[in-house]
Amino acid sequence: MALGRRLNPSKKIVENRLLGWPLRITLSGATGFDWKSYWQGKTYLPPEPVPEELDYDFWLGPAPFKPYHHHRVHQTFRSYWDYDGDRLGDMGMHYMDPVQYLLEKDNTSPVEIEVDAPQQHPDACGRWRKIVLRYADGSEIILDGENQRRDVPFIEGSEGELFPGLRSNVPGLLEKLKNLPDPAPQLTDFHQAVRERRPFALNEENGHRSCTLVNLAKIAVRLGRNLRFDPDRQVFIDDEEANRLITEPMRAPWNLFMA
Repeated sequence: MALGRRLNPSKKIVENRLLGWPLRITLSGATGFDWKSYWQGKTYLPPEPVPEELDYDFWLGPAPFKPYHHHRVHQTFRSYWDYDGDRLGDMGMHYMDPVQYLLEKDNTSPVEIEVDAPQQHPDACGRWRKIVLRYADGSEIILDGENQRRDVPFIEGSEGELFPGLRSNVPGLLEKLKNLPDPAPQLTDFHQAVRERRPFALNEENGHRSCTLVNLAKIAVRLGRNLRFDPDRQVFIDDEEANRLITEPMRAPWNLFMA
């Protein structure tokens, strides 16, 4: 994820408001951020014998106990809400962290989540069509799960659009880029960050906000409804069912010790 935070022309364009504000950023196959659609859970899993070499109880960890089936482990564990969250949990942070950085939202989270998805199974992850994550200033991250718009801009605002390959309808954009100052540099060498006790480009604070994007989207899909979120208190507004999914109970004897 930190590599996605390196200096790039898109960051310079956004920082200097060449496309206007607020912005809409679309993540889809058309913009180079395709979603893996093959993590689909199975709704009927007849119990199977646990392989001798697998400590299944330890593998489950704090997740609820459910009878062993080979589809719950190995790569396909991503297909179940208890362990991951399909393509959102698998690739969401890699796709959305650079966008969060572009939008200068490393210290906050969306206030509204809109979802277009079929009813989900309580255990097995299913497909979703579209998710909109909207910030307080009106900026949006669009997750197009079905690549519905083929010639969609990667970034669009009131003053213009930017497509992959720096194709744009802003006159003289490439010339304007040459005269723009570079964004503030970020430390992308983790070993150097450790040696010098300096913040890494992707750290626990912005990493938390990136993972929050994933979890907001997952919870909206699971519940099948739009949600409102308080980015300061980090709770859903007037939705206790959604709030229960923020911190799900741990199966005994697992627990979280707070230092």
